[in-house]
Amino acid sequence: MPFVKERPKRLKNRAYKPTAKYKAKKQAELEAIEATEVPFRKYEYDPIGFTLEVLGIQFLTDEQKQIMRSVVENTDCNVKSCHGIGKTKTSALLALWCVFAWGGLCVTTAPTKRQVIELLWGEIRLTHGANHEKLGGELGQTFLRLSENWRAFGFTARSNDSNSFQGIHKPRMLLILDEACGITKDISDAAKACLTGDDNKILRVGNPIAAGTPFEAECNKNSITVAAWTHPNVAWAYQQDSDGIHRIKKELRPYLFGEDGKTVLDRKDWGEPALEAMRSHLEQCGAVEIRGAISVKWIENTARPEGEGSAFWVSRVEGEFPLDSDFSIIPRRYFIMARAKYDEMAQHHPEELAARLKLAKHRYGLDVGDGGDPHALSHWQKNVCIEVKHQPTIGDELDTGRAAAMVLEAMATHGKGAVAVDKIGVGAGALYVLKQAGVFATGIHWGKAASDPDQYANLKAEQFWVVRQALERGEVMIAPLGIYEEELKEDLARTCYEYQPTGKIKIEDKKKTKEKLGRSTNLGDAFIYGFFAALTGAGLIKGIKR
Repeated sequence: MPFVKERPKRLKNRAYKPTAKYKAKKQAELEAIEATEVPFRKYEYDPIGFTLEVLGIQFLTDEQKQIMRSVVENTDCNVKSCHGIGKTKTSALLALWCVFAWGGLCVTTAPTKRQVIELLWGEIRLTHGANHEKLGGELGQTFLRLSENWRAFGFTARSNDSNSFQGIHKPRMLLILDEACGITKDISDAAKACLTGDDNKILRVGNPIAAGTPFEAECNKNSITVAAWTHPNVAWAYQQDSDGIHRIKKELRPYLFGEDGKTVLDRKDWGEPALEAMRSHLEQCGAVEIRGAISVKWIENTARPEGEGSAFWVSRVEGEFPLDSDFSIIPRRYFIMARAKYDEMAQHHPEELAARLKLAKHRYGLDVGDGGDPHALSHWQKNVCIEVKHQPTIGDELDTGRAAAMVLEAMATHGKGAVAVDKIGVGAGALYVLKQAGVFATGIHWGKAASDPDQYANLKAEQFWVVRQALERGEVMIAPLGIYEEELKEDLARTCYEYQPTGKIKIEDKKKTKEKLGRSTNLGDAFIYGFFAALTGAGLIKGIKR
């Protein structure tokens, strides 16, 4: 019988402990890989040199260089940029630098599939293809692999799928959030959670087209702003006027515009003085004209007709977040103006302000919550909003009584007056309680026809528009509102209007506004109700001009 060697018994629950010799060997292997597999290690901290000398890019603008230096020097880099400035190209160049020179993992994302595949990765494929023999590596539609350690890939950031970033961790990693203004908070937070290493970086790039986004919040911490006027394609043609707006230099207008004086000519039809001005500027700056980037024609024929102070102009030309949407029913600037008007009166004419308010009747606006949303109350005197506040709801049968109690308590504190209440749904119960208590209470039904049905879709649109116009004319003042001030401002600014096919003004569906804000616009609604509580239109405080 042959001898059979007995197998040794396995030791259970015994953790493997690598020896010092094994650790040293693996460390040496890792260092050898890092030293040999990254072909352009000399540009490890020099993406500008890598771009110009390895990729053969002819020219980088000062702003592109600034972005590249910022990525090297900082963990967090945010770029808010105008239209057509080369921001996507810059991101693509940094992705290639990350893989072939820095020796890291580059992960890119954007809100839509088209933005990922056609925009950023289109630039990556184009630039890598032009340098394939020099760079090497394996390239796909949305991936680039030099080795398992040095690679890049891109995916679509679905608005609520934060798991897309799950498990993405590397010693050296660059996250690029392209078209960052469309990235939701869930995705933004998930991306930041990946930055666990000392050598992890994030680059957010986008047009600042919408305020109140996670991108704006990050840019408020630190950011690079790229305005159109810095680009060599157009810098030569513009000068900043005394009102802060950039306009075509007067001496160049005859050579750039057609006979109507409004439409920019095709480049081939420009007059020689305009062409010479461009050539001279490019030569002086050591720059080149970048075809396909922002142009004088685009600014004048597309952007300027939108209005020099419009949201489109501010975001797409100036590279700044617009203070307001073009369709904001009560733009933030109107709110800010009303607050400033009150502060000016309180500071320079306090006795007059106090005297006028002392004689003014009190008006209140009540928006009744439905159990999920809070009750909200506004307090007005003449054309001054004195106070707003809200109170949580419970969802029981006594909620309407609590809403009425808010009004009665405010009247006991400030003085009796008239109150306007939404009488549809749960508001009807509070309206009944207030009438029973002897309060002059008026029910408002925003779904009813407007007094001017030719202009407004319903009473809601009409009342919001009347308040908008009063604010625009400077007839309304808003006192300091404490912790509720920002909430009210956003309630009003994020409520938008639209035009029906008949041309009538309509306030967007409240569900749509609620989705944008993540809450109901209770304070904003109460603000409007209070304005119309027994409003006679008389006795407005006009303010005093300094």
